[in-house]
Amino acid sequence: MRRRQALLAVAAIGAFATATRAQNTFPNRVVKLVVPAPAGGPTDVFARQYAERLHDLLGQPVVVENRAGAGTTLGAGVVAKALPDGYTLLFGTSSSHVTSPLMLRQAPYDPLKDFTLFVVGVVPLVLAVRPDLPAQNFQDFLKLVRGAPGKYTFGSAGPGSINHLSGELLKLRAGFDALHVPFQGTNPAQVALMSGQIDFLFDTFGTALPQHQAGRLRILATLGERRSASAPGIPTTIESGVADSSAVTVNHVAMPAAVPEVIVNRLTEATRKVMLDPRLAESLSKMGIEPVADADPARSSRFIAAEIARWTPIIKASGVTI
Repeated sequence: MRRRQALLAVAAIGAFATATRAQNTFPNRVVKLVVPAPAGGPTDVFARQYAERLHDLLGQPVVVENRAGAGTTLGAGVVAKALPDGYTLLFGTSSSHVTSPLMLRQAPYDPLKDFTLFVVGVVPLVLAVRPDLPAQNFQDFLKLVRGAPGKYTFGSAGPGSINHLSGELLKLRAGFDALHVPFQGTNPAQVALMSGQIDFLFDTFGTALPQHQAGRLRILATLGERRSASAPGIPTTIESGVADSSAVTVNHVAMPAAVPEVIVNRLTEATRKVMLDPRLAESLSKMGIEPVADADPARSSRFIAAEIARWTPIIKASGVTI
């Protein structure tokens, strides 16, 4: 019995030593970065630029794998159940960790308990209107829609998307009614706006700003906490008098919650260096993404928790489910 206990103790010590060596030499092979969105969109572009720079710092390839589906919860679920060794990461969004889990009858993971994460980018939403809508500013817009309840239509990338929920939020906070028209993605919704099929749209800065600059649509306000550096002349809905109307989507790097602290720290420090790259900052600015250079798991988790609490009543009021 004593001999067996001694052998078990030696085996446990050996396993611990092996695990410790693995953590101290992390990474020593390919790291996979799962993107829960289709290739080609802003999230995918950001993820690939992040992966390229992370590769340079870690000295190992960082391979991007697109796993879209189920409102981004498909890819996030894969990472939540992955081996917690730091070699499978998620390039998540507010959809994967805030809105979609709230709309699912039973989410495949807990967005807070099952992950360690840190925010790397913030993307404010904007209110864009068709070119010929008789509203030259946000105050004109409010007067117009308040004066004709249910007459005007707004588009989104689909039921429950951040575009849709931003509309539900502003309707509630600003006190107006409008008809939601869902599309299969942001691009079709934007085309419908520019052709006059719908009256307004909630979109991200990166996709709406080029069309605004070309005169194909007009951005009347941003739903960010402050004006965007990409277009400082555009006011926020908050400064225009609609309190608690901010709506942003964030990008974050996430991993299974059980990943050892030494590996979390390694990835956190590397990410901070990645996000301080001025070339990356310039590229993100063109997409309307505000980089976050002080990657902090604890603060990021508190932010996600606050976002979940904030969006829960909006989602319940909208009645949307996935």
